[in-house]
Amino acid sequence: MPQWKRLSGIKENIQMIRKGAALVGLILMSPVIAQPVIVESGRVHLRGQLVNGGCAVATESQDLRVLMGQYRTNAFTGPGSFAPVSVPFSLRLISCSAEVWRHVGIAFSGVTPVEDPHVFLASGEGIGNAGIGLALFDDQQRQIIPNTLPLHYAPILTQEMTLHFTARYRAISENMTPGRIHSEVWFTLVYP
Repeated sequence: MPQWKRLSGIKENIQMIRKGAALVGLILMSPVIAQPVIVESGRVHLRGQLVNGGCAVATESQDLRVLMGQYRTNAFTGPGSFAPVSVPFSLRLISCSAEVWRHVGIAFSGVTPVEDPHVFLASGEGIGNAGIGLALFDDQQRQIIPNTLPLHYAPILTQEMTLHFTARYRAISENMTPGRIHSEVWFTLVYP
């Protein structure tokens, strides 16, 4: 075989070795090239609260539904007048400990109508304000003002206690819209 052909074959082999070495180098460097890029975009602040409450709310009182009944619009004599019926409901507290707190009260919160901030908003299906509000009362029939601290606290004497309340509709407008109505009210245990 002539020498120029042999040199040409050696050149081709050297080129193949160089291409192979370059390919191996690329394969070995690919993890370096493919590293994820991390850009700090923001933060998440997680906060909670650890409390040492004197009581816990019993399961059946945690998502209580009170059926208010049906009333005729002519049962109300004008703004400020109450429905003829008060509907009782109660909240049961369990695992109470007087060693932690001696008294407990309940604060009720929710949306109030502009016309009467002393009651909770009663909304109608698809109509918003139905022209009446929902008033709450304690066991002594003292009206509970929404979104305020309780005025009265019950002494914690036993491990279980039941606090009694009543709910009653009150007219807040001359114009009441008939239909299904509901109020969303939240409660919080308050220790003085």
